[in-house]
Amino acid sequence: MPIVNVKIIENFFSTEQKNALIPALTDAFCAATFEAARPYIYVVIEEVPQGQWGLGGVRLPDPDFLVNEFAPMVERAAVLLSQAYNVPIRERPSQPEPDQTPR
Repeated sequence: MPIVNVKIIENFFSTEQKNALIPALTDAFCAATFEAARPYIYVVIEEVPQGQWGLGGVRLPDPDFLVNEFAPMVERAAVLLSQAYNVPIRERPSQPEPDQTPR
């Protein structure tokens, strides 16, 4: 019995979004494996309280870290991986302006 376990930030996603994850993740699992698995797939959505998770060794949520340190950290890692594996970094297409609509 496959178990798809997803951990999300508590109170970040709506009930509708969480409910939509269940069939979508089930469909994705079946697409990657085989349709006969469908009746046996469990999807578990766990909400983790704010402050009880981290990224890059930093306890989150920390907006300053996400805005000012995380992106450069990922970019530095990309350069190191590019050098280690001799893979050129592709030019990134320009990104549209982010939606400024408050949540």
